[in-house]
Amino acid sequence: MALNDEFIGRKIRDVRKSNHLTQRKFSEKMHITQQTLSRYENGKTTIPYKILGDIASEFCIPISYFFGIDTDKISEEEFLLVEYYRQAEEPAKSK
Repeated sequence: MALNDEFIGRKIRDVRKSNHLTQRKFSEKMHITQQTLSRYENGKTTIPYKILGDIASEFCIPISYFFGIDTDKISEEEFLLVEYYRQAEEPAKSK
């Protein structure tokens, strides 16, 4: 699996189609133009992380979905470790 604009674009298209939205309706919902959405879906333009995050939030899907990461295989303990790391002071993170 190559992680690139085309891969992420296909994932965006899958989200749109699985929610039974046309490009017009999806782009209106996400406050972007239909032409911009088309360029994202076709991998012609790199989607900004903010918009990717907005899509993930709007459709209640993990951001990891767009990068092909299967979070179902991550255990509860691993999620907790990530959370502890995020709460750690900066000097502790460098060790």
